[in-house]
Amino acid sequence: MNKILIVKHLKETYQDHNQKFKALDDISFAINQGEILSLLGPNGAGKTTTVSIIGGYLIPTSGKVILKGQDITTTSKRPSIGVSFGGEMGFYRNATAKQNLKFFADLAKVPFRKQNDEVNRVLATVELSNVANKKIGEFSKGMVQRLHIARALLGSPSLLLLDEPTSGLDVEIAHTIQQTIKNLADTGISILLTSHTMTEVEKLADKVIILGAGKIFYTGTVSGVVNLANSTTQKSLDNLEDAYMALAPKLRRK
Repeated sequence: MNKILIVKHLKETYQDHNQKFKALDDISFAINQGEILSLLGPNGAGKTTTVSIIGGYLIPTSGKVILKGQDITTTSKRPSIGVSFGGEMGFYRNATAKQNLKFFADLAKVPFRKQNDEVNRVLATVELSNVANKKIGEFSKGMVQRLHIARALLGSPSLLLLDEPTSGLDVEIAHTIQQTIKNLADTGISILLTSHTMTEVEKLADKVIILGAGKIFYTGTVSGVVNLANSTTQKSLDNLEDAYMALAPKLRRK
């Protein structure tokens, strides 16, 4: 399969109270085109650091992040990556959805003559075309969350970084957003997903990486996590949440 993202021997070390702290300790993985990969791990495992480096918000101590054949840790001219951190913030509440997205399209360097079509395209993708001229202050949480995804899609990125895309939403709205994410992957967009909702990971993830103390503890499928937990604990677990909880003590920093 066509690998969109390749992470090679990524390390991130910084000083913490006169001691070196390894936030990431030599991690490597890849994401194929159209694949949804979910990062799991306890707080402090290195998930946020990994996403921050891939998104261009942090320069690693060493290692490479190769997106579509280009090492993006060493260049300012990097291929487009869509980032959605979600939440209530990030938009001008007194402006409409279309006005907000036209502003962000400009930041994403979408040519002016193409901005209107691009904004219409991403609004249609997340099924918000009917509220394009509605002010963000009148949006529900679910609508705002979908607008975050629309913003991340500006410029047609090949990779999306989605952080807790359904956090704080009710089950029905969360299901709608999960279906949107699946549909995006079906079009060939690769997705790196972080989520604390294990049922969501079970529904969406083609591949799972479990981080512990800055290292990769496991790479594989959801069913593989369950099998690993069962063989490790000699129990008969049948879902990701129970399996993850059984493995959690092994993931903590000493």
